[in-house]
Amino acid sequence: MQKLLIVTAGLMLMAASPTLAAGPSLSVSGTTLQIDGRAGFLLGVSLFDALGPTPPRDQDLDALKAWGSVIVRVWAHWRQPIYGADGALTASGRARLLALSERLGARGLILELVLLRPGQLAGQPYALFASPEARLRAIDSITLALRDSRHVLFDLYNEHDHPDGPISHAELRVMRDRVKAADPQRIVTVSSTGNHLMTPDGRIGPEEARNLAEEAGTTAPAVAADVVGVHFPRTDDWAASTATRVGAMRAALDRLGRRLPIYLNEEQRADRKMPMPPEVYLRAASGARQAGAAGWLLHTDAGYDLARKPFIEALMPTERTALEQLRRP
Repeated sequence: MQKLLIVTAGLMLMAASPTLAAGPSLSVSGTTLQIDGRAGFLLGVSLFDALGPTPPRDQDLDALKAWGSVIVRVWAHWRQPIYGADGALTASGRARLLALSERLGARGLILELVLLRPGQLAGQPYALFASPEARLRAIDSITLALRDSRHVLFDLYNEHDHPDGPISHAELRVMRDRVKAADPQRIVTVSSTGNHLMTPDGRIGPEEARNLAEEAGTTAPAVAADVVGVHFPRTDDWAASTATRVGAMRAALDRLGRRLPIYLNEEQRADRKMPMPPEVYLRAASGARQAGAAGWLLHTDAGYDLARKPFIEALMPTERTALEQLRRP
């Protein structure tokens, strides 16, 4: 009888435990990002606050899916982090993370998760972690929590050279190796500020080439990223220059012998006092596609504070029009 009760209780516990939706499977093949083995140009949008206490509404995610977006870029620490000072996921943070992953996976959407932000340690403008070990523990905690979710791309550290709290490529390699030790198949990138990999006039000089080699290279202390997550310079001609910039980046990677996907995950964002016409976004995305980039995100502040206003309602009309039209060839 006791054994029966134990088995019954175990089955009830399993039934009560949440299970993640299978979702699509993200992979890398040569210079492309693939979803369920199919290559394509992956469009998306920034939705930084999606792991905050106020999640995006179903109608927000459904609209993105209908508009052809397949990736949303979210921060683990935007307004309220999902981990604590010791690096462990908080109970609420873990619940928010698994819920968002499941909701996106159920819609066939990819989650790009920014694990860390500049200023966590080394001065800590965004004070949080109790120690460098706690920061690594946060990476471990997230990696283990999402080990069965194959529709998640990790950006180890947003703009790792940002003056809020830069971090070296050698430190990033340690973080990358922590992810790969727990989940060898997890796709990892790291992003940098606009002038880290390219000069404002679109050149990849010796310093930029060295930075690229230390992100894309495989020999430590290089990061050995699976994807080049580039933030190009935010110049006035950013959209018109997108194709040329992607071409220059591809040529530099070819010289390194690294045929990796180029993913533009944080391009120019409109000022609310001066919206950009939809044609500007469309030109940038089209240029990225034609030059062979793997994906492009529309960067917007509409997802910066979901408690204040839902994502779709916070979009500027020009941004919404662009999102509705981006899927066209």
